[in-house]
Amino acid sequence: MSYFEDCLKLGDMLLRDERRALYKYLLDVNSDLYSSQAISLLNSGNFTRRIANGEACYFFKDGVVSYSARRLDSNEVSTDIREIQLSRFFPLNLRLLRKYFAQCDVDVIQNFPIPSSIPQEESGYGINVNPYYSLAYYSNGKNLLAGLIKKIRTNDKEILTKLRTL
Repeated sequence: MSYFEDCLKLGDMLLRDERRALYKYLLDVNSDLYSSQAISLLNSGNFTRRIANGEACYFFKDGVVSYSARRLDSNEVSTDIREIQLSRFFPLNLRLLRKYFAQCDVDVIQNFPIPSSIPQEESGYGINVNPYYSLAYYSNGKNLLAGLIKKIRTNDKEILTKLRTL
């Protein structure tokens, strides 16, 4: 079993560094998929994606993208979890949406892991307030320059190598 498959089962047991590395891994390996999903979302106004044991529904209206999520075996939906404002520039929006989708996938994996023998807490839908693509994540919402320096110094190579190995 690969480390990625383990991550899909760990859910909220994933450490902060593991979730950040998982975000970077998903952003890299799903770049083309996220690009096609972004185009689909911008053209149709919504789409749905399943990952782990969850489903994310994305909505685009008035220049804002948001998503809702639910466990696959449940009708209970967590709505408007995270949203982003898009610009008028398509290439910038495409890049931003790829990062947004990777972040949302990590959120869904964290909250709705694949069922396994690993115990999971039932405590609502948890997310990082500041997404991994934001410098505010690295600076805990404070000085963005300090966040940039911390982001540059962050080393996820070991975990990323584990994720890329089968």
